[in-house]
Amino acid sequence: MTTKHLLPRVFGQEFPLIVRAEGIRLWDAAGNEYIDSTSGAISVSSVGHGRREVADAMHAQVMRMDYVHDNDFHNEPAHALADKVTAFAGGDFSRAVFFSSGSEAVESAVKLAHNYHAIRGNQGRNIVIGRKRSFHGATIASLGFGDVSARKSIYQGYMPLPTAKIPAPYCYRCPLGKTYPDCAVACARELETTIKELGPDNVSAFIAEPVVGAAAPALTPPAGYYEAIREICDKYGVLWIADEIVTGFGRTGKNMGWMHWDAQPDILVVAKGLSGGYVPLSGVIASAKVVAPFEEQGARFTHGLTYQNHPVACAAAIAVVGIIEREGLVQNAAEMGAYLEERLRATVSHLPMVGELRGKGLLWGMELVADRATRARFDPALGVGAKVHKRGLTNGLVIYQSGGSAVASDEVFISPSLIVTRADVDEIVGRLVPTLEQVQAEVLPGAALRTARA
Repeated sequence: MTTKHLLPRVFGQEFPLIVRAEGIRLWDAAGNEYIDSTSGAISVSSVGHGRREVADAMHAQVMRMDYVHDNDFHNEPAHALADKVTAFAGGDFSRAVFFSSGSEAVESAVKLAHNYHAIRGNQGRNIVIGRKRSFHGATIASLGFGDVSARKSIYQGYMPLPTAKIPAPYCYRCPLGKTYPDCAVACARELETTIKELGPDNVSAFIAEPVVGAAAPALTPPAGYYEAIREICDKYGVLWIADEIVTGFGRTGKNMGWMHWDAQPDILVVAKGLSGGYVPLSGVIASAKVVAPFEEQGARFTHGLTYQNHPVACAAAIAVVGIIEREGLVQNAAEMGAYLEERLRATVSHLPMVGELRGKGLLWGMELVADRATRARFDPALGVGAKVHKRGLTNGLVIYQSGGSAVASDEVFISPSLIVTRADVDEIVGRLVPTLEQVQAEVLPGAALRTARA
């Protein structure tokens, strides 16, 4: 669709006009149907499109009371949602606050971490350590905490916040040249090295996605990784912020992504699946440890946004989380995720173009390579990931193409809604296989012959 007045992400780029959505499917103005295997770029539509229960909850709240400012009044939906999400998050998480976007929540979590140190007499702790191949939001500060060069390089001059990065837990191409498990999760141990170099009294927090989202689709740390992170953070008094914007609310087959490891973060950042895409909503969930000094001192969390704890958004999220719980969608994500993995390994993992298949639950990524044996990357100029995305749309399948670096441009994401069925998985894979094969035939013309001979 061509538009004259809407400011686009990329000028000159045309997209289908979506006019209807139901379940995991979308329809454009021309009548074409798409299966959205990304849940809305990415992992947003947790309970599917068209849930009347969510619309009714929003309508009832609008008619009762649409908005009050959080600085002056409390509201019932915000309190009820905080009760629900702190219980859902597990561990000893005890308080929650809600915002409009993941980027806002990330910055709020970093502020909370610094505020925590400051009221305990450690005002100098202001450095945030992140990871390579990470993404934590699009605002200036959140871009700085992440590491997606294509999104942040043009704004580098606006990023004065002190940050540092450690290597990603990227076993397929270990940045430290080691091999798991002999490495003893050396990538996690880099956190201790970095804290020592910066000075422990200068470091406020470490932020990481339990399973990486857009910057490295479904990059999954090995066993023992977060246990080592927890040990290091405790040793030096650093708070661990888990960015659960993609992985939260059942996406990985557990309530929260951190639950795959025997290590609890101090602060969670959530969004996307929390409200299922029905309204913009995000949140910060704090552990009892973080909350304790505020409660003991009657201290102020120096922060606040206009739409903080918005009653209509919170009402929508209560309905969404209620659906997740009532319909057993976390368990469904675990079961259908296992089936999706089985089907992907049986149908696409052997393709010459597919170098690595990785993920958990309903969160799966593929790294596409020019040569499986050497793991050689494609020339970025080929735009292989973009070709897969475009071909997928032609075949009626929405696939997320990562971006931001030469590596990420050749990675794609499959992340269907938590309501997905076995039949849906079969249909997704049925459209994915020809999509990959068609692109492979274009960029690796001898691949089909090599596969046939094998």
